[in-house]
Amino acid sequence: MPDKTKNETIRAVVRALNLLRTMNQRPVWTLHDLHNATRLPKPTLWRLLATLIGEGYVRAEEPAGTYRLAAKIRELDAGYTEYARLIDAGRPIALKITKQIKWPLALGMPDQDAIVVQFSTMPYSPLAVQTTTLGHRLGLFDSAMGQVYLAFCSEAERRSMLEALAGADQTLGWVRQEMVRVRADGYAVRQPGHTRGSATLAVPLLRDGTAIAALGMTTFGRSMTRATIDRHLPILVETARSIVAALESSISPAGPDE
Repeated sequence: MPDKTKNETIRAVVRALNLLRTMNQRPVWTLHDLHNATRLPKPTLWRLLATLIGEGYVRAEEPAGTYRLAAKIRELDAGYTEYARLIDAGRPIALKITKQIKWPLALGMPDQDAIVVQFSTMPYSPLAVQTTTLGHRLGLFDSAMGQVYLAFCSEAERRSMLEALAGADQTLGWVRQEMVRVRADGYAVRQPGHTRGSATLAVPLLRDGTAIAALGMTTFGRSMTRATIDRHLPILVETARSIVAALESSISPAGPDE
C-alpha cells in the first residue's frame, strides 16, 4: 500500500522548490500573483510562504501581502561553483562528441600544482584505455592537459601554479619555452612513455583568451599520429568553444535557468 504521508511530503518539497523558482523571476510578488503563476491554491501558498519565511529564504514586505526572496537564498547555490556549471555544460557535449569519434574525452581543471580530471567519457567510449580517469591528478609539465592549461592561463595564475611546485625555479626557463610553443600551436600532445602507453591531445577552454579548463582526447599510444591530430584537432577546438558557449548561456541573465 502506498505511503500517503511520504507522497505528501515529497509533493510539498516539489511545490516549495517550484515556488522558489517562480519567485526568482522577479523581485516582489503578491499572494495573488503567485497563485496565478504557480496555479497552487492560496492556502497552500500561504503555508509554503510561512515555512520559507520561518527558514529565512523568503521575506514578507510592506505593504502586507507582498513577498520577496531573502538573502539566505544565496546559500542554496554556494556549493554550485563555476566548475560545477562547466561540467554540467560540458557533459552532454563531450558525450555527443565521443559517440561520434569514439575516442574518450576529459575535462580537466586546475588544482594548485596539477590539473584534475573532473569529467571523463571513458565509461562511454569503446576505445577507452581504462575504465575512467575521473579524479586523476595530472602534472602541469608531463600531461597534455597540464601543458595547454599552463600555456593559456593568465600570467598571475601561471606564476602561482609554478610557485606551488617544488624546484619550479630550476625548470622555469624550459617551461616558458615550451609554453611559447604550445601557445603558437594552440594545442599540446602527450605521447606514450615508459609509464603510460596511451597518448593525449589537449586544447584549452578559453574565456576572453584565457584558459578556464582543458579538454583532452586520449588514444592508444600508436594511434596519436600526425593524421590523428590533424583530423581531430578542429573537432576538439570546436567542442571547447561549444562548452564555453553553453557555460556562458547557463550563467547569463537570459539563460534558461533565469
